Amino acid sequence: MSNNTLQEALTEVRQQESQMRRCLEHKGKIMDAVKHASTLLAELRSSTLPPKQYYELYIVVFDALAYLGAFLKDSHPQHHLADLYELVQYAGNIVPRLYLMITVGTVYMGMDDAPVKEIMKDMMEMCRGVQHPVRGLFLRYYLSQRSRDKLPVLPEGDENAATKGSLQDSIQFVITNFIEMNKLWVRLQHQGHSRERDKRTAERQELQILVGSNLVRLSQLEGIDKTYYRESILPAILEQVVQCRDILAQEYLLDVITQVFPDDFHLATLDIFLDTIANLNPGVSVRRIVITMIERLAAYAAREAENETNSVAKQLKEAHLDDDAEAKDEKEEDDKGKDKDEAPSPYTEEYHRGIPASMDLFKVFWDHFIGLLKARPDLPLEDQMAILGALTKLSMNAYPERLEFLDQVFSHAAEKLKAADSAATSSKETVDALLAMVLAPINFYSRLLTVLSVPSYLELLQSQTAASQRVVAIAVIDSVLKEQAHITDIGDAEGVFGLLQILIVRQGAAAQAEDEESEDVAADQAKIAKVVHLLYHKDPDAHYKLLVVARKALSAGGQLRKYTYPALVFSTLRIARRYKAREGVFVDWMQRTTALFKFIHKLISDVSITGRAEYALRLYVDAAQVADQCGAEEAAYEFFVQAFTVYEEAVSDSRAQFQAICIFISALQQTRNFSLDNYKLLISKTAVYGSKLLKKPDQCRAVYMASHLWWTVDEDDDEEEEKKETPEDDECGTASIRDGKRVLECLQRALRVADACMDVAVQVQLFVEILNRYIYYFDHGNSEITVKYINGLVEVIQNNFNDDGAYDAQNIEAPKKFFDRTLDYIASQKEVDERYESIVW
Repeated sequence: MSNNTLQEALTEVRQQESQMRRCLEHKGKIMDAVKHASTLLAELRSSTLPPKQYYELYIVVFDALAYLGAFLKDSHPQHHLADLYELVQYAGNIVPRLYLMITVGTVYMGMDDAPVKEIMKDMMEMCRGVQHPVRGLFLRYYLSQRSRDKLPVLPEGDENAATKGSLQDSIQFVITNFIEMNKLWVRLQHQGHSRERDKRTAERQELQILVGSNLVRLSQLEGIDKTYYRESILPAILEQVVQCRDILAQEYLLDVITQVFPDDFHLATLDIFLDTIANLNPGVSVRRIVITMIERLAAYAAREAENETNSVAKQLKEAHLDDDAEAKDEKEEDDKGKDKDEAPSPYTEEYHRGIPASMDLFKVFWDHFIGLLKARPDLPLEDQMAILGALTKLSMNAYPERLEFLDQVFSHAAEKLKAADSAATSSKETVDALLAMVLAPINFYSRLLTVLSVPSYLELLQSQTAASQRVVAIAVIDSVLKEQAHITDIGDAEGVFGLLQILIVRQGAAAQAEDEESEDVAADQAKIAKVVHLLYHKDPDAHYKLLVVARKALSAGGQLRKYTYPALVFSTLRIARRYKAREGVFVDWMQRTTALFKFIHKLISDVSITGRAEYALRLYVDAAQVADQCGAEEAAYEFFVQAFTVYEEAVSDSRAQFQAICIFISALQQTRNFSLDNYKLLISKTAVYGSKLLKKPDQCRAVYMASHLWWTVDEDDDEEEEKKETPEDDECGTASIRDGKRVLECLQRALRVADACMDVAVQVQLFVEILNRYIYYFDHGNSEITVKYINGLVEVIQNNFNDDGAYDAQNIEAPKKFFDRTLDYIASQKEVDERYESIVW
């Protein structure tokens, strides 16, 4: 029904507007045009349209009257607006009459000869005649829109202020209009049946912007200072806000006040504003009002801090450039010529981050918060936590160096959480507010250690849900890794790992149910491992103590230790190398290193029992290599034995076994400080492992690679020189073994294993690989490797290639290319080494 009413009204308005425009186009028909305007304005008398549809109608009417107003302004010399202003007051209905009065009156206010003050007073008084809430609101909104660029801004003492009006008259005009509109808006809730209260509330929310526009208009007036705002404007507005006793009006209007007036005005009137909150309707949500003001001033402090930084940088730059003495003299002359008024007053107040030095902004809000709790002991816990979160932001932005303010907030929050029941502490709003509160300093301060220095921070964090603590822990890791600063103090290390306990221990049902092998869990644990690498101290002993702290914290991780302990292992190996590099400084460096290797042994054992046997094997081998480099033969031997034990007991997959043997061979071949007996025991065991592999190709390769264990090659002079320059990587001696017969035995055995392969392509590939080993040892002077063996193997390989029916040509292509490159190498060596001339094919 209302849609039909709206369409009919719009149709009538457009028809009358069209006729009005035609009349204005013909000279002498201005009164006819006014009559058509009055007729279209009669549609605004409707009381059946809901606010949203009434607004649609109002917009169309406003456009029509804007055209009329523009015409009246242009035709003022022919049709004096003073006469027309009197004539439109004879319109029959009050709504059209007042709209026409405002249209003509506001145009007349823009003329030089207009009695502006009298017109303003007249229009304001006449608007009292419409008391219907919706019609009255839109009428006064129209008055505000039409007069906004016509309001006088003359000072009170100006000689023309008596007729043209002053800034004070404009302020009073806007405030009066605001008060009357607010009364109409509040009265709207009492219209209709009580069961339609929710509908009326929604309609009032649609209309609230009309009331708030007056405050916007007031904030846009030029010439208002903080003193006048404090003494006259704000008290008048707040008086109306308090007196209306309406929850919706009080919440909305205080929010508008906070948003539209300048920050320095709020600082100057903060006491008045906060005192007003205590007098509001008990049903008002003070949380939103207080938080909005706190966040507004916190953002202001942050902007001012940035401006101060930029200003200081600019001054320093100018001072740096201003080195020319003559330029300085000229500047002094210029300064002397300046007006005395520009000289800074000795009583000018200092500001820090935009806040007067004499004002403790945090204390003002804190005292108000404590008073609010006393006045409203039933204030919900989520509201308290949200306000405390805003105070946290204010403290950081306005007083970043005053960590005692943060401690004050956090300790109060922790006390409130202890006293509250579980239902209140576990509500989503409370949890979200607390999470935002503890995350704020982590995201704000560039150094995490600054946050850790707040005594009550950890206490507050540990009182939160497991899910919240996980979010904070991840933020902590990201902050530490982004900063990339070494953690050198034991207390700091304990604090960091205390924050990360929720990730280390995986508390909470959801966390425990999560798959330990999932990508998310692995990613979190990898970040913790990166934190371990940030533990560092220039004193190796202090560095070791930091790692002990880390191990104590990480040991609670259970199965998750498989992700974090390897980082501890490698960090400890670094310390071992540092001890070795300083053996001249530390007399008992070997005893200290031995203690480190025992520590490492326990770490790797713990990794092994978490199910990562293959990784533990690699760690044992890495530790063995470092122990060998440091000259700790017993420790190195024990690490290899442990690696062999893991191999025998836990590595069952054939591919993993082959990879493990490759690791053993590579590591053992690089060792230099084993006694001959121990070395032979280890390499013989490795060779046996290789000979027992399941797959023939793996067995063949393992055996021929094991041959290197009986033929060590000394480092070249350049590499030795380089190692002397890097003591941490220095090997502590050399032990050389060259047993040509054992090398030959390995290669011959590898040939027998390869010959047993059924797949000709695989067999030939293995033959070519073994041929390359023969050539390697032939190059390095192994007298047991003679031309006879090489020629024989070349002939065997060629015979296989010549047997076309024994293999698929496509499968043999790769081995054939490999063999051709090998022959090319032999041919090239004939030019530089006469021994190769005996190799023929």
